[in-house]
Amino acid sequence: MSFFLPVNAQRPTLGLHPRSGMTMIELIAALALFVIVLGSLLTILNSATSLWSSSRSQQREQAAAQNLIDLLTDDLQNAVTDSGVPSNTLTVAKPTFILDSRTNAPAEEVLIMLQFARHASPHTLGRAPSGIPLSLDAVFYTFVGNALFRHVIPLSYPTFDQAKPLGDLLDEQRVKVDNTSLHAKILEALANPAVQPSANWSYSVLATRIDVMGMLAALPEVYVRKTLFHKTREPQQTAAGLPLPPEYDYLETDVLPDHLDVALRLHNEEDWNTLQQLSGKATADADRKRELLGLKFSKRITFPSQGGSRLP
Repeated sequence: MSFFLPVNAQRPTLGLHPRSGMTMIELIAALALFVIVLGSLLTILNSATSLWSSSRSQQREQAAAQNLIDLLTDDLQNAVTDSGVPSNTLTVAKPTFILDSRTNAPAEEVLIMLQFARHASPHTLGRAPSGIPLSLDAVFYTFVGNALFRHVIPLSYPTFDQAKPLGDLLDEQRVKVDNTSLHAKILEALANPAVQPSANWSYSVLATRIDVMGMLAALPEVYVRKTLFHKTREPQQTAAGLPLPPEYDYLETDVLPDHLDVALRLHNEEDWNTLQQLSGKATADADRKRELLGLKFSKRITFPSQGGSRLP
């Protein structure tokens, strides 16, 4: 008997054809399934990347808004006036605190939103003009071209014999910052360090692509100078009958307000470009889109009620 078997008997095929494989239809179906799975994965990855980028952008805008508000809070809580006795009469001296957050100013003009004096900061750059330096800085928050600036200028007297009221000293420095070309140079210097603005004081660009939605100061009407002011809310009372002072978006005064409500909206580059495309459109859909753009940030800044912050 022979122990050698035919090849077919040694390797049973288990019902498979020895040359079996994928047909063209099966191959196309597999490729189609692979494309669908790969496309789904790419879509999920793209959505996750966009969400991550948006989150990172919002975090940057949130941090920028918080830093801006912290700086403004520090300035206002160190603000001073040169008289602890308020007066409602017209005086020769200029006001020591000015707020102007009206939104009807031309975009190309410099809007000095805040003007006041504060205790001198050790981080202030520049030197006081020739004379006797004071321990005070003039602070100006300016707004032009959807950018918010901060200027800090040391104050001084020419001599003790020629001492001036604080309001007059502030008004002299106000002329320096009320300059459109100066602000343009400061913005240009951000992109080109070779550009040197003519300012010899401490200045900074706090934010670009920003909308100041409002700055409202609360102050009893008796303390407001009867020159130029704009009241946004009449005096009211709480449920317990306590009086609430009126609110102003423009005022000139010789005392510090009770508090200041600040509302800002910061935009990233993508939102800002979209906002520009919606400019001039007065439809309901355009208004809805505008409300969804940018990061809104608001805070109430309370002034110290008494003590050294009221007097220099």
